[in-house]
Amino acid sequence: MATILIVEDDETLALVLTYSLRKAGHLPMVAASGHAALRAVRAHPDVILLDLGLPDISGEEVLRRLKREPETARIPVVVVSGEPDAADRVPRDGATGALAILQKPVLGSELCAVVDLVLEGRTFATEDPSGAARMGSGSIRHQHRELLLRLISTGSNPLVRQLFRRLDADCRRRHEPTAAQAPSWGELAYAGRREGVLSDGEGALLAAGPAALAESH
Repeated sequence: MATILIVEDDETLALVLTYSLRKAGHLPMVAASGHAALRAVRAHPDVILLDLGLPDISGEEVLRRLKREPETARIPVVVVSGEPDAADRVPRDGATGALAILQKPVLGSELCAVVDLVLEGRTFATEDPSGAARMGSGSIRHQHRELLLRLISTGSNPLVRQLFRRLDADCRRRHEPTAAQAPSWGELAYAGRREGVLSDGEGALLAAGPAALAESH
């Protein structure tokens, strides 16, 4: 279970996201404004879901303040925005910006999949004193996760929806032998290369899929 701070002024959407996260076993908190979010982070949430269009200060300003304070700089942020240019306005890196950018409307299952990716990164992306990720299968899985987050943030809407279908099918297969059909990791890698968001090497890594990487550990 993780504590998730939802920074969202749309009450209906906040309720939907809260329900989805609780159903997934997390503990959601809601802040309806930027200033409320900056107060709520004192509870040290595990992940922050940040809207850009807030009623007092912008989401970009909230993100800048979070990242410049040592107490909050390491909290991972996922932007959830209806702004079409959100990917251009927000840096996509953990140090100065958001780990991922989701375009509204977003389904609860999609949001939970991204939260799981972010939490997984906090689990296996161990760093040495110099700041470099440890070599080995853990590092490869970290690279795979980064590719997924990049596709979610920069891929076309059809590609992102197909990616979520694959993630959902992989999750269901752990519990249901008859999971819904979804594109293979190889097909997703091909689509990412075709859209120019993945290099050939990155496409080969994505095509391996998380199951193959887990088996190689």
